[in-house]
Amino acid sequence: MRVLLGLLRAGNLHDAGAALGLDPSTVSRRLAALEKRTRAQLFVRTRDGLRPTATATRLRPHAERMEAEAAALIAALRADTASTRGVVRVATTEAFARLLVEHGLLDVRADHPELAIEILAGNHPIDLVRGEAELAVRLAALRQPSLRARTLATMPVGLFASRAYLERRGAIRGVASLRGHDVLVPSGDLGKLPEASWLAARPGVRVVFRSNCMPALVAAAAGGCGVVPLPVGWGDSVPELVRLLVLDGLGKRQIWLVSHEGAHRRPAVRVVGDRIAAIFARVF
Repeated sequence: MRVLLGLLRAGNLHDAGAALGLDPSTVSRRLAALEKRTRAQLFVRTRDGLRPTATATRLRPHAERMEAEAAALIAALRADTASTRGVVRVATTEAFARLLVEHGLLDVRADHPELAIEILAGNHPIDLVRGEAELAVRLAALRQPSLRARTLATMPVGLFASRAYLERRGAIRGVASLRGHDVLVPSGDLGKLPEASWLAARPGVRVVFRSNCMPALVAAAAGGCGVVPLPVGWGDSVPELVRLLVLDGLGKRQIWLVSHEGAHRRPAVRVVGDRIAAIFARVF
């Protein structure tokens, strides 16, 4: 099931292997063994990677629940309050910080009352090697061999707007119909995201709001101010927003949970990391 989820999230053998800590040939063999055992084709091999079949898509929510339960089981096994104590600092964006708190990150203290969590929210990169935090939830890939990572989610980017905005300004059924619409664009450090420059450059759009704070952009879109680009898992989770289209040409966005090798040896860090992984599996 780990291999199945890795391939569903990555879409190819190489990226799935990187996330699972396996080489691509091993992932391929395990996929072949899984398909043989289930007597079902789970992926179609294409030049662009692996395309999941309807069977694989049906299996996904069940496999994700198994993953979340396994993470919870591991956390329960490690529920030793004598060793699971102290402060664990989590560096992430303001958007992910809010998501983690809203979906129960702090509930981990019910089993570990001597554990404290500190969230360092912002777009500026935190240096885990220098010990500025124990964990980071981020979009960037690994750059140092002393860091270890797991993929929390892989999702494409889409465009979203509120129902009130669409009723007032008209439906959007494709890229060409963006002409004449108001758009909300990430700026600052977030301006490096490909969707930021792509959306601002669409012919005929009007940029009415820029921000380096994603929650502010989401709030503006939910309030009917315009069209915003978001990872589809996040956009779909906001009740006020409607998904307009998926920007397939911009590729998929991977979300990583990263820790330093030394920090990962701490039981408290592993417990918090497992809870973060379970939250992303449940939400996305």
